[in-house]
Amino acid sequence: EAIGQAMDIAQKEIGAEFSGIGAVLPDWVPTPGRARIKRATAVIDAEVARVVSQHRDGETERPDLLSRLLAARDETGAALSDQEIRDETVTLYIGGHETTSSTLVWAWYLLSRNPRVREALTEELDRVLADHEPGYDDYASLTYTQAVIKETLRLYPTIWLLTGLAKEGATLRGMPVPAGTRVWSSQWATHRDPRWYGDAKAFRPERWIDQDGEPAQEIPEYAWFPFGGGPRVCLGTRFALVEAVLVLAVLARRYHLDLTADEILPVPSLTLQPDRDVLATVHARK
Repeated sequence: EAIGQAMDIAQKEIGAEFSGIGAVLPDWVPTPGRARIKRATAVIDAEVARVVSQHRDGETERPDLLSRLLAARDETGAALSDQEIRDETVTLYIGGHETTSSTLVWAWYLLSRNPRVREALTEELDRVLADHEPGYDDYASLTYTQAVIKETLRLYPTIWLLTGLAKEGATLRGMPVPAGTRVWSSQWATHRDPRWYGDAKAFRPERWIDQDGEPAQEIPEYAWFPFGGGPRVCLGTRFALVEAVLVLAVLARRYHLDLTADEILPVPSLTLQPDRDVLATVHARK
């Protein structure tokens, strides 16, 4: 509970940094929001340190990722430092905190407002799955379900803004960018750019499927990058896509979720969140 509350505060305040004056203020300038981030980070660090200590004092071999991090050795035989263990652990926690669940909320919202797409989705689930529950082996065959998730991530990317530091020799449209310059790129803006997507604001999963029912190839690289890209691309990309598709398939095969007819607005915190609790009426499919 403590780490969850602290993570919520950190996400909210970091999002405010991205979308407010904090985006242009030097890191050393103190602000109330940055003070709240520091307090939340202290709680997260304390909880991570407690769990790490429990693992070190407990069984030597546990079937979990933290134990693998503690047991890892590089080519010289050195273990990860305490700081590296902390950084890896917090990164993994942030990566799995509300990301897939937020994507599914936006997916149900879009499906509820687009009955044609929902009918096409359930038709594929009935046809491909018949009378068995979906599993990993079904993922490749659920092309329309994959398209629904991809189109959801296009319109409502969980991570809506990325930042990086320019390397030596970097350019933007031919203009030199000094090394060390902070550069921002927005998935939200790029994913809705009509240069890359016809009828860019419409929810059309079909844009991800070619005439043969296979994944479409014409989407330019980096016109869709909800997980980032390059050497820093999210390590959980494949896992997140498979997880979201299969969870959606499990639920949509049995139920329709009808969400409120009112428009739900996105709030740009660290992740893209609905502006209020999203209530749904659940109907069992016959």
